Amino acid sequence: MALFLQVAMVLLSVQAADISFTIDPAVVEFTTFRGEEVVYIPGGASPFADGEPGLPGMGYSMVIPQGTYLENVEVEVLSKIDLPGIHNIAPVLSVPLNQPIPAVIPHSSSYSRGMFPTTAIHDINTGNKTGFRVASFSYVPFIWDPSTLTLSLVTSARLTPVTAPATDAPQLSLSDNQVRTAISALESVVQNPEMLEVYAPEVIGGVDGAPWVLIADECHLETLQPLLDLRATTHGSAFKSTQWIYNNYEGRDTQEQIRDYLIDAYENQGLVYALIVGDGAPYGSGETTRISGLKIGSQLMNSVADLYFSDLDGDWDGDNDNIFGELNDQIDYYSDIYVGRYSTDVTSRLEVMVNRTVAYETNAPAGDWQTTALLAGAGLWPELANPYWGSFICDSIALRIPSSWTVHKLYENSSGHPNNQIDLYNDGVSYTSPNGHGFQSGINWYEYAPKCLIGAANYTDLTNNDMPTVFHSIACLAGSIKNVASIAERLMFSPSGGAVAVMFNSNNGWGSPPNLGASEWLELYFAEVLFVDEQYEIGVAHGISKDEFKTNVSISMQKWVLQENNLLGDPALRFIAGQMGIEEEGNTSVIAPLISAPSPNPASGTCAVNFTMPVTGTATVAVYDISGRIAATVHEGLLSEGQGSLNFDVSSLPSGCYSLVINSETGSASTQMLVLR
Repeated sequence: MALFLQVAMVLLSVQAADISFTIDPAVVEFTTFRGEEVVYIPGGASPFADGEPGLPGMGYSMVIPQGTYLENVEVEVLSKIDLPGIHNIAPVLSVPLNQPIPAVIPHSSSYSRGMFPTTAIHDINTGNKTGFRVASFSYVPFIWDPSTLTLSLVTSARLTPVTAPATDAPQLSLSDNQVRTAISALESVVQNPEMLEVYAPEVIGGVDGAPWVLIADECHLETLQPLLDLRATTHGSAFKSTQWIYNNYEGRDTQEQIRDYLIDAYENQGLVYALIVGDGAPYGSGETTRISGLKIGSQLMNSVADLYFSDLDGDWDGDNDNIFGELNDQIDYYSDIYVGRYSTDVTSRLEVMVNRTVAYETNAPAGDWQTTALLAGAGLWPELANPYWGSFICDSIALRIPSSWTVHKLYENSSGHPNNQIDLYNDGVSYTSPNGHGFQSGINWYEYAPKCLIGAANYTDLTNNDMPTVFHSIACLAGSIKNVASIAERLMFSPSGGAVAVMFNSNNGWGSPPNLGASEWLELYFAEVLFVDEQYEIGVAHGISKDEFKTNVSISMQKWVLQENNLLGDPALRFIAGQMGIEEEGNTSVIAPLISAPSPNPASGTCAVNFTMPVTGTATVAVYDISGRIAATVHEGLLSEGQGSLNFDVSSLPSGCYSLVINSETGSASTQMLVLR
C-alpha cells in the first residue's frame, strides 16, 4: 500500500521571479480503480471537480508584496514526453466517510471533448494571513486526449507568476508580536520564506491590548478566572463578556457582533488568540456559533464553522443574502487569529475544562505518556476490490512522529480489530488520531463487536484526567456541537478523563478512494505542523495546518473540510511535548544529537551537513521527503563525539523541500533542506 503513503508536497524551486519545475517520469505511478486508471505523483492532488478526469497537480505558494495579487502564471514548456500505453483516466471522486462508493461514478463532459486540461494552471488565489499577502496556484503537468487515451507529461517547465496592484487589498499596521507570530507560522506555509521580512505588514508600537482574549457570558467569569490568570503570565490576557460586546459593537446578529469585536481587537489591539465559550444552543444574551451555509453540489454543510471567527477578512457574506460561508461569499480561508472554543455553558463542565487546561500546563505528571501516540484505523471502504483502510492515513501520520516516541497502532482488518484503546488512553497518550466512521455519539470501527472505537459506549471508562489527550480525526459528525453533546464535547468535559483539546468535524468527513481525501490531507498537515515543524501551541498548529493545506493542495471538498474542522480547547494551549523542560525530562545525563541546516541552503550540488554528537556512537543521517519516505542516506555508521560535518551531493534529488534527520542511540534531531535544480 505504499502508493497511499505518497502524500508529499513536491515543492517548486524559485529562481529569481521564475519557478523552475522539473519531474522525473519514473516517479509517475498508476493503479486501477474500477477498471480505470488512477495517476499518482509524489505530493500530487487533482485540482478538478468531481467527475472531471483525475489528473494530479502540484501546489505552489508564495508571499507577495503588500497591495498586490497574483493575476496570472505564465507557463513555458521546456520538455515534454508521451507516456507509453493506453490511459483511461478515472474521474475525481469525493465520498463522505460514512457512505458507500456509488455504483456508477459520474463522468463529466470533459471525457467527450478535446485535450484535457485546457490550461495547466488552476486555482489561482490570493488571500490575507495576519497582514501578509499569500498567493497560491496549482500546476498540472499532464495532458490527456480522451479520444485516443494517450497521456503526455511535461517534464520541465518555467512558471512565471505575474502580480498586479490590488486596490482593494487591506494594508494593516499590526503589533510586533502579531507579525512575529505570523512569520513563524508562514515559514512552513510559503515556499519563499526568505521574503517574509521584506513583504511584512507595517509594525506599530504602543499597542495596549491583550494578545489572548476569553469571550463568555459574564456569569462565568469566576469559573474561568484560573485560566485567565494563567494566560496573564504566559501571553497577556483579557476577559470580554458577551454582554459588553453586544452593547458596544453593531452587527446583524450576536455572532457578527462578536466577530466585529475580534476584528477591532485584531486590527487595533494586538489580538492573536481568542477562546470563545458556548455551544450550539443560545444561552444568556445570545448565540456564539456561526452555522455555515456552504453548499457544494447538493450537499449543504449546515454546521458550526469557527473559521468564521478566525478568518477576519470581509463579512463572510459576499452576496449579502444573510447566508454565511457560501462558495460565492469571497472567503480567503486564512487564519488571521487562532480560535478555540469551550463548547458548553454549564458551570460544572467549564470547571473541568479550565482545571484540566491549567493543570496540563502547570502540573502535568512526568512519564513516557508525554511521548506516546495512539493511531487507530478502522475499515473505511473495506468492501472495495482493493480495500481502503483508516490505517493508510495512520501510517502516513506515523512517519511524522519522532522515532523516539512510542506509537500504538490499532488497525482493523478483514479479520477484526483490537479493543484495548481505552486501556492505552488510561495508561497515558499525549496525541491520538482515531480514524473510523463517525457520528455525533462517537467514532466506530467498521465491523465486528464492540463497534465503538471512542464514543458514548466507552468514554466514561477514561480515567486519564491527569494525562489528557490531544485528539484529531477525519471522522464524520463527531465534532457536531449544534444540539446534544457530541463525543468531542464529552471528551472535553468528562470529569474522570478524556481530552485537553479535540479537533473533529462538525459534519461529514470526506475521502477520495483510492487517493487521500480532503479530510485526510488536513489531518496529515496537522501532524506535519505539530511534530515536524514543532508548532506546539495547539490552536496555532490547527490554524497553520489549514493554511498550509489551503495553499499547497487543491482538492475537491477542501473548503468544506476547512470550515468544518473546529478546535475545542484553548488555542494557546501548549502541547505537552513542547513544554519547557519536558523534552529532556527523564534523560538528564545524555542529550540528543543536533543537526544544522545544510550549507548552502537551498542546495543545488554538494552541501555540508553539520552535526553535534553528545557521545560517540552509531548514527544514521538520512534525507526524507515530506511523505516521510527516505529519499537518500547521507551517513550510516559510527560518528564521534562533538561537532562534525558530512558532505552530501543533492544532484540525485528532485527539486523540493526535505527533512534532514539524524538518529542515534541517544535520540534524534531534524532540520529542513530546500533543493533547487
